[in-house]
Amino acid sequence: MRRISNRLALVLGFAAALYAVPVLAAPSQKAKAAQQPEARAEKQAAEFDAEAFRRNFVAGLASRANAPALQAADVRVEAAEKAAAFAGTDIYVVRGLLAPEAGQAQPFTMFVSADGRFYVSDIVELAAGKSILKDARDKMRASDLKTLGHTLMKGTGKPAVVYVSDPFCPYCRTAFSYLMGKTAAFSELKLAHFPLTSHPGADIACALMAWAADKAPKRSLDFARFAYTDLPVPKLADRSPDSLKKAWIEVAQAFLVRFPELKALGKDGEAIVMALGGSPWDKAVQEDMAKAAGMDISGTPVIFVDGVRVDGFDQGKLGNLLK
Repeated sequence: MRRISNRLALVLGFAAALYAVPVLAAPSQKAKAAQQPEARAEKQAAEFDAEAFRRNFVAGLASRANAPALQAADVRVEAAEKAAAFAGTDIYVVRGLLAPEAGQAQPFTMFVSADGRFYVSDIVELAAGKSILKDARDKMRASDLKTLGHTLMKGTGKPAVVYVSDPFCPYCRTAFSYLMGKTAAFSELKLAHFPLTSHPGADIACALMAWAADKAPKRSLDFARFAYTDLPVPKLADRSPDSLKKAWIEVAQAFLVRFPELKALGKDGEAIVMALGGSPWDKAVQEDMAKAAGMDISGTPVIFVDGVRVDGFDQGKLGNLLK
């Protein structure tokens, strides 16, 4: 089964890895004036230079070891909106895709100077202790959330929940149990798969949940309950190819015993693992991971409640959001 490669990880983590230090600024009087709408109205707004951004983005990647081969045309800009003005420079929030001819498209969201030359991780006004880019980031990510994951179940409450998780992560299992007891507090629960490489076999479990969402939607919740509650976590003596394969087969076989309808994929665990490789359900998991990584998600669980992000299983914060 395919996994996120080192090249994919490089692409997804480019912005964070290359420019990890945020800009912490106590703006000068001139900079403060530039941030005021009335001052900006006197200036002609600079347009975002998408072509320069594409060229510079690809050049920056090419300078790194083991970088994937990309052309400027492989960088697709889907949306670019002015986020803020800082020291006379317009900063844009840019959402797009890295879409090489051979390979899976990877979404990204970045803050970039209007001339397409500089990536900005954040700009924090020290006196206020607040990011001046936060509103633009939240707005763009609210749009991203609409396409992340698939609906697992409907509740009777008001907020919508998007749950990014790994079925073998112990905190994810605890969070799943918690959410199952909160069905009266949310309107919808969406599940986005993010199997970690440190949990061999989790990717097989996620692909089988994706199969259920596609082929047996009425059983989708049953598949998730099994994956997050009863499915044994494989114990590996080492991480050799043979041990990893054994873990995949063990997970697939456990699902087959619990859900005989999976015989449509294969007669046994090994056949199911073979059928999942490169399948639409494998790709659905990869797409979830790519979208989540594009939202700066690198671990699990991450839970969004009406767009408010909760990292880890923070029961207190979740309780306040799911009253």
